[in-house]
Order: sequence, then C-alpha cells, then structure tokens
Amino acid sequence: MANAKSEALIRNIIETRAKAVRAGDVDAMMADVADDVVMFDVVDPLRREGVAAARAAKWVATYDGPISWENRDVHVAADGDVAFSHALTRVTGKLKTAAEVDMWFRTTLGLRRIAGRWLITHDHGSVPFNPENGKALLDLKP
Repeated sequence: MANAKSEALIRNIIETRAKAVRAGDVDAMMADVADDVVMFDVVDPLRREGVAAARAAKWVATYDGPISWENRDVHVAADGDVAFSHALTRVTGKLKTAAEVDMWFRTTLGLRRIAGRWLITHDHGSVPFNPENGKALLDLKP
C-alpha cells in the first residue's frame, strides 16, 4: 500500500528531525526541508520563505546545553505526492540567558514528494492565545 509506505517515511522524517534537534545537529534538522520552504514559526516574522537553516542555527545557538524535543499525537496523511502531518510538540531546555524553556505548541507540516523524495515544504508552529487579553498561552499542556 503506497500511502502506508509514504506515511511511514514521513513519520521517520519527523522522528529523525526530533533526534537532530536533541543532538543540536542543524544540518540533520534541515536535511528533509525543501529549499523553498514556507515557515510560520512561533517567533517573528509572520512568514519566512526559503531555506531555514540560518534560523535553525540561530535558534540552537540560544540554548546552553541540550534541547529536549518531543512530538506527541503525530498524525500523518499522504496521498500521491502531497502529505501533511500535525502533532503537539514540546520543547524544553535552558537558554544562554539562564531562562528555562518548557512549552508545548502545535506543529503542522506540509510535505511534497519531489524527485521521489519527501520534503517539508510548509512548516507551521503555533501557540494558542487568550482572546480576552491577546496574550499567548505558553503554559498549556496536553
């Protein structure tokens, strides 16, 4: 079954990427990201286009020590040359500023099979907000 095989390959991309984050390996983090990726990150700007390696390297460099990355409730749907996934993602670690990070956010990935290889072409991370005060809700847990 082609879809099951594609879904397994995409799950592997997601887990390999999580391992790369935990290792602080930016090259491995970006290995399955298309050069023309569109990113909607949890930090500014609202939209980033193109290779995201520079952003990833800058992000990893803000941590003092290992970064923990967990994906929970990963769902994958693939059909033909297009796929998407969504999950809850937790990142924890200590920043060089001594601040502790421990937050859950929502991750949605869009992927395309390009030249026979699945690549992330859309990467969206978001946090919910409180509509009464407009503040991000960074302390929610699943």
